[in-house]
Amino acid sequence: MKRDKIGTVIFYCLLAILGGVLIVSLFVGCHVYTDEEVEIIRCPQVQDTVHIPDWEEAK
Repeated sequence: MKRDKIGTVIFYCLLAILGGVLIVSLFVGCHVYTDEEVEIIRCPQVQDTVHIPDWEEAK
């Protein structure tokens, strides 16, 4: 009788340990990895001279 109780206690302890290992592995084994690519859009160059057709400079 006493031997059956010891076997049952050991069985439940092993189940509890196994459950604990599974729960811990959920948090430890999960590696969150994000990969983001950034696209660089350059602004067009602004030139300091604007040519307007048929425009004469004031002198």
